[in-house]
Amino acid sequence: MAKALPIYAVNASGALAENAPLIVHTRLEEVYRFARYAHDVERVEELHNMRIAAKRLRYTMEIFAPCFPDAEFTKIYNQVKSVQERIGDIHDSDVRIPLLTAFRDEAAKDRPEYKIGLDNLIAVETAKREANYLDFVRYWEKLQKQGFKRQFLQLLVPTGGNERKEDAEIAN
Repeated sequence: MAKALPIYAVNASGALAENAPLIVHTRLEEVYRFARYAHDVERVEELHNMRIAAKRLRYTMEIFAPCFPDAEFTKIYNQVKSVQERIGDIHDSDVRIPLLTAFRDEAAKDRPEYKIGLDNLIAVETAKREANYLDFVRYWEKLQKQGFKRQFLQLLVPTGGNERKEDAEIAN
């Protein structure tokens, strides 16, 4: 499993809203470290690592949600959650197929009639994995065409008219 990227330059005495963009950005970059493997169906470990990175990003977003109170943050959070869940569905099959194959190979030694049923189950699981993989790739491509990363990064950079709640309270 891929280790989380270290987060540098956090101001330990700074406000939560000051550190949140840096931490969330680092977790987003973790996801994109594995994005180049999204179109390679054989990169099982890298897809799993992308799912773990998406999970870290999702949970980090949950922690820092009060720092980003607008609806766009919620929309992007839901997209991150969907990416994580879609890759999770792929990973479930990646775990089940070898287990079923090993069970079939062992069970068929004593009970050859099991082989047909288990072969069918493996074929169903393989087809499910392929369908889930295609669903994920289509969703990922759609997000990229919509400028997902750019939109995400824009949330992390405060602009004059888009002050965070905590910053506005300090100014008053």
